Amino acid sequence: MSLSRTMLSGLLLSCVMLLSACGGAGVEGLYVAKTEDGLDIKMKRYRPSPQDSFRKGTPVLLFPGITLNFNQFDVHTPAWLNSYHYALPNNAPAWAKNDPTVQDDNLKYFSLAHYLYLRGYDVWMANYRGVGRGDFASDHGHNNTNLDVWCALDYPAAVDKVRGVTGKKPVIGGHSTGGLCAYLYLQGFTMDADVVKEGDYLPHASANAALAAQRNNNVAGFLGIDPAGTPVLAYEWVIDNPLIWDTLALEWLIDLDTILPYATKLLHPVVTSGAIDILFKGVTSLADNFPAFFPHWADLFGALDFWRTDNMNGYVEDYHARIAFSSFYLGGIAQYADWGTNGVFREFWQNGYENKDLVNPPDQAPGDGYFYFQDNMANFTVPAFSLFSEASGLVDTSTMVNVIYNGKTHNAKDGWIEVPGTGHLDVVNGNNAPTVGFPAIADWLDTL
Repeated sequence: MSLSRTMLSGLLLSCVMLLSACGGAGVEGLYVAKTEDGLDIKMKRYRPSPQDSFRKGTPVLLFPGITLNFNQFDVHTPAWLNSYHYALPNNAPAWAKNDPTVQDDNLKYFSLAHYLYLRGYDVWMANYRGVGRGDFASDHGHNNTNLDVWCALDYPAAVDKVRGVTGKKPVIGGHSTGGLCAYLYLQGFTMDADVVKEGDYLPHASANAALAAQRNNNVAGFLGIDPAGTPVLAYEWVIDNPLIWDTLALEWLIDLDTILPYATKLLHPVVTSGAIDILFKGVTSLADNFPAFFPHWADLFGALDFWRTDNMNGYVEDYHARIAFSSFYLGGIAQYADWGTNGVFREFWQNGYENKDLVNPPDQAPGDGYFYFQDNMANFTVPAFSLFSEASGLVDTSTMVNVIYNGKTHNAKDGWIEVPGTGHLDVVNGNNAPTVGFPAIADWLDTL
């Protein structure tokens, strides 16, 4: 029996609509953003299951921290790992106890994406170039990729994709580096994509005030979860030597997305979480007991106190080791080392043709040609909210409040909080995230 033209058209339309719901690629929630230099950035639009609808509320775009992928925002029990048996605490809030998705998988209790979905927000998560696994692995860039490339090329592509699909102004941000890239985006931060595409060297970054105004007009707000900037380091003189800079200047992609699945598949969750616990509880204890009469620069354990594992469930720790830790470019680590060691907040020191073979980062000098981030913070005008961790490992609250909130153009809806007992990593999905962090974020979003 032949199909009529009307029936055939209807069938084709149904197929198109079905593919559209999956991001057009046949994978649940997958969307692809094309960067200006031609790479595919993989994104996931969140919903609990294909039977659920995507939310129609304000879009919220989240990028992960360095060495992580967007799985950090959606903690869940992996379908292939049946040894997760987490039970909700007796004092869990009603929203968790009454939600069918959390009832089916209690680890969803720690999913920021799911919580915001329940509050009516359209959550999008994205992976930088070189980051991600399986269908959600973004294209690899040149090995000379650094934070500037992530922020100047990958972030705008993702924002444009969300706006194009939803037709709405998104709230943009993320954890750590995800927050850094968001506020640089709002500065009008940009790079010459044609030079980046060639791969011979990376050009200088710049800020365009007109572009910044356009971007701020197209965005509803900024959300930073321990947003990164100049880190507090210890024993800077140990890092500040030719051997370290020679190593950090290497153009490498550290491909953890290939390594970790093989490294962790033989380990039981108790083993991975136990090892993480021993290491970081020891670091936290030593940081808390650092003698007050010692100089601050000697507080090595304070600088390493970025994961308060007593604030994280063991299964969530194991989830990070197996699924959330991800690939990164060495250039990104090198930039953070430069900022912390030399007390500057600038583009990568090898940017610009004249610097492409420069190994040691130079001291700041007038007219040195580098782009300094703090000089353009006033271009950032939209409402901003940040969730900071109490520990100062990797991100120090007072430092970043000064950079962001004393640097941006003030908005009446600006705000931030510091969550007690948290570290840089666990502030995203630690034990108190569902009761303190998640509601604080959603309550602020509601004000917009």
